[in-house]
Amino acid sequence: MHEVVENREADFTGYYQKHYNEMFYVANRIVHNHYSAEDIVQEAFIKAYKNYGHLIDQSKHRAWLRTIVIRTAIDYYRKQTRYETVSVEEGAEAGQLLRCPKDSIPTQLNWQFEKDGILEKIDTLPKGMQEVLKIKIATDGKDQEIADQLNISLSAVKTRLHRARKMLRAEMSTVN
Repeated sequence: MHEVVENREADFTGYYQKHYNEMFYVANRIVHNHYSAEDIVQEAFIKAYKNYGHLIDQSKHRAWLRTIVIRTAIDYYRKQTRYETVSVEEGAEAGQLLRCPKDSIPTQLNWQFEKDGILEKIDTLPKGMQEVLKIKIATDGKDQEIADQLNISLSAVKTRLHRARKMLRAEMSTVN
């Protein structure tokens, strides 16, 4: 039994040395950070080592490892770009929040300017679409709740939301 474990470790050490550089390159292409890519590759190799015995087709070990690295890198990237809730002070109604990434202050300012532009565009929409869209944004309510509040049908809410979003997209694309 002890011989099998040593054989597995020796086999995996060669496997590690053979594929480390390629897996580092894969991780680095996803996260764009040398140090993070090293961490990701280490974590991926740990996962691979723990599950190495479960690999049935040894001829596909490279693709299997690459998949582990890619998924680990994507998970890491998602954790790094999670959204943070920040209060919007200037021009915001009480209690209204803006969702923006935890990047830099310039990014947050860009989000604020975009939000202000969108709010201005919403005011140019037809009244029925404005009502539905503003309630949806302010309360993040369910469509049925909006229908009940405005005393209109659920399909009317969905139609107005769809048309309002479509009109906003068209307006925003002409601005940019």
